[in-house]
Formats: sequence, C-alpha cells, structure tokens
Amino acid sequence: MKNYNELFSERFHRSQEIDEEFSKIFNEEGLLEAINYLKSIGATTLDTDNYQIKYRISEWTKNKISNEEKEKFINELLNLKDYIKKIDISQNNNFNLPELSIETIDGDIRAIQFSSIVPNCKEKLPFIETDERHGKCYEIAQEISLNLGISNNIVTGYIYGYTDKSKFLHSWVETIIKGEEYVIDGTLNSLINKQGYYLMQHAKPITKINNRTFANDIKNYLEKIETFPIEVYYVFRDEIIKDLQKNNEMFER
Repeated sequence: MKNYNELFSERFHRSQEIDEEFSKIFNEEGLLEAINYLKSIGATTLDTDNYQIKYRISEWTKNKISNEEKEKFINELLNLKDYIKKIDISQNNNFNLPELSIETIDGDIRAIQFSSIVPNCKEKLPFIETDERHGKCYEIAQEISLNLGISNNIVTGYIYGYTDKSKFLHSWVETIIKGEEYVIDGTLNSLINKQGYYLMQHAKPITKINNRTFANDIKNYLEKIETFPIEVYYVFRDEIIKDLQKNNEMFER
C-alpha cells in the first residue's frame, strides 16, 4: 500500500500549489508567462474553460448571493465564446427545480443543486451550501451514498485542475435516475449528468463501491475499527476486506 501522505496529502497540496501559482502568474504577468511556468513543470495540457465552469457551478449551488446575482455570474461564462455555445437556466421537469445547462463544443453539462433535491441532507451536512464543504469529499460521499435511498456507487478517482499536473484524488457518488446516469458531487452540492461531469472534471475513476457493499462492510468490519481513514478504504477496499476476512474471529466477538 502506498504511503498515506504521498497518496492523500502531498499530491493534493502540490496540485493545489500548481493551480494557485498558474493563476497568480496569469493575473500578474499574463497568459504567456503562465504557460511558460506550466511548461517548466512538465505540464502538457491546459483547460481553463472547464475550470471556470466548475468554479461557477460551485458558486451557483451556494446560498450566499441572490438568484439574480447567480444568473449574472453564470452568464459571464458566455465570455468563453470559443468553447461555450449556450447557457440556460430552466425548470427541470423530473425534479421540478432550476437546472443550469451549459452547452459546450465538447458536450453538455447540466447541474441541479443537490440540497434542493434532498433538503434533509442538510441535517447531516449542514455546511453543504457553504464554503466549508470544500476538502470534505470523502466524508460527504459517505453520507450521501448511505442515505440516498436508491442504488448508487461511491466512485474514487482523479480529477484535474487547470492542467494534467494538478491532479486530485476525489470521491463522488454515481447513480441512475429515470434511466439517466448522474453524478452527485457533494463538494459542488450538485447533481450533474455523468457525461458532463466527466468532461468538466477530466475524471478518471479507479474504484467503485456499491452502497450495499459499503453498508455491509461498515457493519461487519469498519465500525469495529477505530480511527480508520475512510479514504483508505475507498481506494484499497478489496485488499483491506480480504485481509480482514482472514481474521473474522476478531470481529465475531
């Protein structure tokens, strides 16, 4: 098993530093110098368009500004005219809630505020409509998966910031509703069409755990082990459970 700090901490902080440094150079010295910085660290791709979309969806699902301000903020994405073809906020008939639809040259990204779909999620996740949700993807995915009430998978994998060098381990929930595949990302407080989510995040899954399997593992093993990082379970579930099953007598007492 890889070193915990390397997999879960060091890579995150290094990726965060890359995105922040790129943004700083871009704002202070311009795009050319920012690109030169990315080249110096070996980055081979740059996607500022989907980064902006993700940021604005994240702000749209918070409740710190009015609906009018949110709409104005979202419509600023139309400045990305070479990438975004159309933006629309309209009522989704299945959920009877506002849906943000962003049509890009690569595909559509459609998002609905998750806490409006499942208002009682705020009982267990009172911070879900605020900045406090950031950095808590593993815990939020657990709460959503176990309490969603329909079949779902916790998916853990990599998402990307501005470049292929800003690589973040992340967990989200995937489910099917009325025949359509969706992602629920608690750190964005959003239900997003799966294709759009993968496009926006450049998501690359590495593990999937069904909610029933997860609930059984908690009952049989995890709740009996104190201070076990849930993110380690997400990534190494099969290895961990296989080892624990060799010592079943310890968990039957």
